[in-house]
Amino acid sequence: MNWAFSLLGVSSDTDVAGVKKAYARLLRSTRPDEDAEGFQRLHAAYQLVLAQLSSREAQAAPSGRGNPPPATAAPTVRALDVRASLASERTTASSETGPTPLMPVPSVKTTPLVNPQELLGRVIQQAAGSDDERTFSRWLSAQLELWSIGVKQQTGQMLLQQLFREPQPIGTACLDALLQFFDLQQLTSGVNPVALARLRQRQLALWYVLPENHRALARHLNLPTNRLPERKALQASLDLLRSPLRWQRVLWPAIRRHRTAMIARLIHSLCSGQFADLPAPIDQHHAAFWYRAAQLGQISWPRFAIGSVRATFLALIVMVSMVLMTTLTSLAGGSELNWYASLGVAATMAAGVLPVWLVYAAWMWLDHWQSLPEPHPSKDAWLRRMLIPALCTICVVLDHLAKLQVLAICIMIPTLLLALRRYNRRSPPKPGKRKASRGASLPGVGFLLIMLANAASHLGHDFFDDVPLLAIITTVTLCVWFADMWRYRLYLTRSRTPS
Repeated sequence: MNWAFSLLGVSSDTDVAGVKKAYARLLRSTRPDEDAEGFQRLHAAYQLVLAQLSSREAQAAPSGRGNPPPATAAPTVRALDVRASLASERTTASSETGPTPLMPVPSVKTTPLVNPQELLGRVIQQAAGSDDERTFSRWLSAQLELWSIGVKQQTGQMLLQQLFREPQPIGTACLDALLQFFDLQQLTSGVNPVALARLRQRQLALWYVLPENHRALARHLNLPTNRLPERKALQASLDLLRSPLRWQRVLWPAIRRHRTAMIARLIHSLCSGQFADLPAPIDQHHAAFWYRAAQLGQISWPRFAIGSVRATFLALIVMVSMVLMTTLTSLAGGSELNWYASLGVAATMAAGVLPVWLVYAAWMWLDHWQSLPEPHPSKDAWLRRMLIPALCTICVVLDHLAKLQVLAICIMIPTLLLALRRYNRRSPPKPGKRKASRGASLPGVGFLLIMLANAASHLGHDFFDDVPLLAIITTVTLCVWFADMWRYRLYLTRSRTPS
C-alpha cells in the first residue's frame, strides 16, 4: 500500500480532498495516449488510496445504536471504466483547481495488480497440461494480466529463466506457441539460439517419457504402434534405462541385436548424445553404456562387452548343436555314443568362436586408431604414424631371415588393407563429389578377382616362384602410407617447430 501513497505524492494521513488534488495534478503529465501503462498504474494507485481512506473512515465512524460497527470486507481493486472515472475526476479538478485540459480517453479497462510468481506458475502449469497449441494460445490471449506490455515482457523473461533452471514436460507445439506469444523466438530477444534448442530437446524428452506420450515416442522412433509387442519393448527399454547398470540385466537385451539398436535410437531421440540432458528418471551412466555399445564406427568398452556376450552365446549354441548332431547321428546309426569325444569336438568348435571375435575386435580397434585425424590430440601420435612401416619391416625380416614367407604374407596383406583404409578415411571430402558406397563397388571387385583368377589359371605352377610377391605388396603399402603422410607434411613441420 505504501507504493500507492508514494506514487501520488501524499502521506498516509491525507484526506480525500488532498488525494483528489494530487491525482488531478498528476493527470496533467500522465496522459493515456502518451503513457498508457503509467496511466493505468496511476489510476490503480488512486483507487487503492481511496479504498484505504474509505475503510479508515468506516472504522472510525461511531455507531448510532451503540452496536459495534459491522465487519466490512477487505477493500478490493476492481477494474473500473476509465472514461467514467475520468469524467468524475474532471468535475472535481475543475471546481478546486480551475479548468484542466484533458485529452479524450479511450474506453479501456485498468489492469489488476499482478503477482508475477503466481502468474508464472499458472502459465507453466497450463503449458505442461495442454496438448493443443491453439487452445493454449487462446488461453494466453485471454489473460488480462498479460495485456500489459511491461508485465508480458517481465513474465517472458522470468518464464525463460525458470525453464532453463527446471525444464518442464512441454510438447514442441505448445513450446513454440509459448515462445511466439512472448516474442522469445526472435533474434532481437537476446536469447541464445543454441541454448534455446537445447532447452527444447530437454523439455521434449521430459514430455516423451510420460506414459500418455509413449505412442508419440513410438511414432518418432518409427516403431509400429498398432502392435502390442513393440509398445511393450519400448516400455521395457524405458524401464531398463531407469534402473542402474547391472550385468544381469544386460545379458538378455545384449543377445538381441535389434533391441540394442532400438535402445540406442531411444537414447538419441531423448538427448542427441548429450547425456546430461536426459530426463531425471533415466540413469545417465546406463544410457551412455547402451549408446556407445551400438556405435558401429569404432570399438569401445561397451561394444566389446556386448560383442563378448554375443560371442559367448553363439559358442554355447554351437556347442549344444554339435552335441545334438552327434547324438542323433549315433541313434540313427545304432552305434554307442561316446560322450567324451562328442563334448570334446563340440567344445573345440565352440572355443573357435571366441578367438574369431577377439581378432575382429582387435582389427576394429586398430582400424579406428589408424584412421584418427592427424591433429587429434594423443600421446602416442608417432607410434600411430610409424606402425605401418614397422609392420612392413617385420614382414621383410620374417621373409629374408626367418624364411617364413607364408607368415610374412599373412601379416602383409592386412597391413596393406590397413594402409588403404587409413588413406581413404583420412582423405578430406571434396565438395560436389560423392564417395562410392561399398555395395556399389562389390560387383566390380568381384569381377576383377574373377579375371585375375582366370589369368592365373593359364600360367604355369612355377610362375609365382620367381615373382617377388611380398616385395610388391610391401612397396605398394609403403607408397600408400607415404602418400597419406605427404598430405600432412605442413602440419608435421609446424608440430616439430618450437613455439
